[in-house]
Amino acid sequence: MRETVQHALPYVTGGLFGLALLLFAIAFRLFQRSRTDVYWRRRREAGQRGWRLFVVASIMTVFSAVACVLTLAIGILGNEDEANAGRMSPTPEATALVENSDTLSVPTATDTPPPADDTRATTLASTPLILIITATPAYTPTPTPFPTFTPNATQAVSSVTPQPGATLRIVALDDQIDASYRPVNPRTIFEAGVKRLYLFVEFSAMSEGVLWRRVITKDGELFDDNTYLWGLEDSGSGYFFFGRDNGFEPGNYEIRLYIGETDIPVSAMSFTVVPPAQ
Repeated sequence: MRETVQHALPYVTGGLFGLALLLFAIAFRLFQRSRTDVYWRRRREAGQRGWRLFVVASIMTVFSAVACVLTLAIGILGNEDEANAGRMSPTPEATALVENSDTLSVPTATDTPPPADDTRATTLASTPLILIITATPAYTPTPTPFPTFTPNATQAVSSVTPQPGATLRIVALDDQIDASYRPVNPRTIFEAGVKRLYLFVEFSAMSEGVLWRRVITKDGELFDDNTYLWGLEDSGSGYFFFGRDNGFEPGNYEIRLYIGETDIPVSAMSFTVVPPAQ
């Protein structure tokens, strides 16, 4: 029984440790998504799932450490038992075989003499070699950050009809956001090179899954055009963000928001990107 447990523990330890690493990686990815996802509901769900996976991964890491310690302890105790058994094995004594009650078997001159003391081989009790193997996962997944700007994304399609009184209004624009998800210094003029802008909105009578569209123009020409499916509450306030990896270039920009498949914007805001101050 002890040998079975001793052989199984290394694999159990490696399996728990590898699964814990995988859950840690998934949890970190969910934490990152909870900070960068556009939709507030998905950020909240990602944060909750990330914490649950983090706790489970921590528990599995503790169990794998305990299993590793048990493996080492059983291996050391097994080696000591085998060594003690080898030292305590009695040396068999020579005995004379009696063929009958009257005659003893006596060696004759043709019998092979015993080897000399200096050449006599001593047979030792064999001691098994115990090899402890700890399985280590060969692959550790690395969380990949979510993209923040996909100008060529596939246009969304929705069968939800907007409510007649649906509104979506831009209230502020900023390149920073505080811990309460509010703008830090709302304005409409930014220096060239800014990589991300936050768009703060207020909305009402919005339906989940309804189509909405964000169009950005630069100096009167189309700069970005994306459609999305609504994922926030029906009414309230929130924010979205958009950006460029190389930063925005100087120019006059305008953001227009649409609800449904109409070509009439429900809200618009202009902003300017100026060259950096010398």
